[in-house]
Amino acid sequence: MMDVERAGSTGTHPGAERHRVRAVRTRLAGLLVALLAVLAPLLTASPAAAETPEPATTSDPQQRVVLLGIPGLSWPDITPEGMPTLYDMAGSEAAGSLTVRTVRTRTCVVDGWLTVSSGRRSTDLHDIDADGGGDRFCRQPPEPTSAPDGPGVVVPGWELLQQQQDDNSYNAEIGLLGDRLAEAGVCATAVGPGAAMALADSTGRVASYHQSSGDIGAGLLNQCPVTVIDLGGLSNPAPNGSDELADQAALDARAQTAAAIDQQVKRIIDQLPPDTALMIAGLSDSVGTTIPLPDEPTPIPPAGLRAALALGPIADGGTFGPNWLTSSSTLWPGLVQLTDIAPTLLAYAGVEDPAKDVVGRPWRAAGPHPGSSAGTVSELIGVDRASAIYRDQSGPFFQILGGLLVVVCAAALLALLRGVSFRPAVLRVVQVVAVLVAAAPVASYLANITRWWRYDQPNTVLWTSIVVSTLVLTIVALAGPWRRRAYGPPGVVAGVTATVLAVDVASGSSLQQSSLLGLSPLVAGRFYGFGNIPFAIFVVASLVAAAALGQWLLDIGKSRRFAAGAVAAVGMIAVVIDGAPQAGADVGGILAAIPGFAVLVLGTLGARITIAKLALAALGATALFGLFAFLDWLRPPGSRTHFGSFFADLLSGDALTVIFRKAEASLGTLERWPIYGWLVPLAYLLILWLIRPDGENAVTRTVQHWSLFRYLVWAALLTGAAGFAANDSGIIVPALLLTVGVPLGMAAVAASQGPTPAPSPAERELLTPSP
Repeated sequence: MMDVERAGSTGTHPGAERHRVRAVRTRLAGLLVALLAVLAPLLTASPAAAETPEPATTSDPQQRVVLLGIPGLSWPDITPEGMPTLYDMAGSEAAGSLTVRTVRTRTCVVDGWLTVSSGRRSTDLHDIDADGGGDRFCRQPPEPTSAPDGPGVVVPGWELLQQQQDDNSYNAEIGLLGDRLAEAGVCATAVGPGAAMALADSTGRVASYHQSSGDIGAGLLNQCPVTVIDLGGLSNPAPNGSDELADQAALDARAQTAAAIDQQVKRIIDQLPPDTALMIAGLSDSVGTTIPLPDEPTPIPPAGLRAALALGPIADGGTFGPNWLTSSSTLWPGLVQLTDIAPTLLAYAGVEDPAKDVVGRPWRAAGPHPGSSAGTVSELIGVDRASAIYRDQSGPFFQILGGLLVVVCAAALLALLRGVSFRPAVLRVVQVVAVLVAAAPVASYLANITRWWRYDQPNTVLWTSIVVSTLVLTIVALAGPWRRRAYGPPGVVAGVTATVLAVDVASGSSLQQSSLLGLSPLVAGRFYGFGNIPFAIFVVASLVAAAALGQWLLDIGKSRRFAAGAVAAVGMIAVVIDGAPQAGADVGGILAAIPGFAVLVLGTLGARITIAKLALAALGATALFGLFAFLDWLRPPGSRTHFGSFFADLLSGDALTVIFRKAEASLGTLERWPIYGWLVPLAYLLILWLIRPDGENAVTRTVQHWSLFRYLVWAALLTGAAGFAANDSGIIVPALLLTVGVPLGMAAVAASQGPTPAPSPAERELLTPSP
């Protein structure tokens, strides 16, 4: 095989060549040093520390806290007329949205209270009425009964509820909150049946229980450092499909319930002991409902964000004040999780390591909100609206992209296989539409710059922003000087996409929050860094951008070694951005990305790609993943990301459970999205057939213009397959990777069907790599 250091040279003296190679190596070494200097902070900084400084004061080891659970409470309910106490609190105290996602998509009231009990996603019995099918209703929390063998009360059916958690894969241990409080010797009072479920120990016993929340005085609130009160919750809206009279009657009943609860909250605040924290949480989507007939719609409302407020001292020092609520589990100002409540109560109780064995983190403040009730409530209603739009329109947006992709492929086949007389015009249209489709995903993230959810017509602003951003990026890609190269327009779109997403995750992921292909607080799978769908877009964009950069370097006369070094540098930046704890924080992304970039680097060098080399790349990915996980685990539990949490699971023996849960979720996507389950493998087979060395003339001509094209396709397919195996979004990862990658490739294929350029020496060697 030709010495890779001489690739692209024409008659250079060996001494001069060696000097040039040393100079190239020196420059590459300098580039790597500079790169490490820039990326080192990403590997060492703490995401929590980057968000807010540590408080200057330290609180007592044990403080007083009162939790008011109001199932169903959401921000549209909190108005100056209907709930004036909570409305005033929104302007003067800490406020945020609460994601109440548990095991099921719609959270029932018992699910919510059990999740407070365990600090992990929990659920009620799935077949309460024993009809052999999953329930389409919610039951009320059962009234505790007197303990038969001592003081206190017990929650009926507790053992059955524990067995129900064992049938799920979230490792929920209901009773954990009660057990840890008892172990620390901290008294806790439950008021109402839901509160009893929250504070019961692992046997279902509650030592201090009061039946009614109607008469709560200072004596009861002073009884124990931790008090949890069940205020009953807001009545549900009418089921979908109800007539206008039923809708209005349900709204009136809900407004009356809200007003009564607001008066109770005011009485509790008036009786609150000094220096006591108050937490208010709308901890489920639904209160108890009636059992619907088989032909009736479910009375459980759709999933939504709920309200969260807090006043008084923060557990680790300072006071809440007029700030956004957040936690280290979300790093999202104005958003906390239901699973955060248990560690927050434990932190107030002075329990050592309150985040142990739970997935949530204590509530804290995250910067000032607007300061007025109107501004704060309006902002939070907008966030709720954005999450609802994501729920309703993310799927159709995905389908629009897929439909346009089918149109692009059909038009390309028409032009390439039929040899029609208007073929040049068709290919031009294919190129333009392909670039449009490829630009749409990053446009959906850029739309968040407009903060479209704050407008009266959010849908109009959202879609207008997406269309305008898509058109602008398409024009830039097709009109610049790079348009003369087949890889120019797709390289520009890919470079912009990768850069926007890299900057976004390094600065807090605000462009992904509730965007149509981003992070949904209703799904609640991830709140910062790269979710599986943004990861798929980022990694394929990074691969295409790296391949375009490498080809451009070859075209201007740089050696293969130099071009491979540049491709490797792009790959290293992409992997570090994806895996750094306060950037992408993506556990499975590293395992998927490194093998793909290894294929691209080997292809740029012209080396033979073997199973052994791919296995070595996979081993390197695993080692880097382990390093990131270990370094993140060294942080305090409250500052860890997914990496550190997984390493802790590895040490505790729970890692296999996590892996099996993710594998089950990944395979479950084949059942939820069966169309992708057979379309994606079919697309893989078709692409592999098209890019074979003796394949279609159109692909062969593309390789003559873009010699790295085949290696790029192999790298992308390998990354998609690894992403399916390593991420719980399963088939969606390769599906979206194809949705973005295929139009980028089609744009290059369409642009390459003109005159074929004579390949350079380096390109000739790339086309026929030696063993």
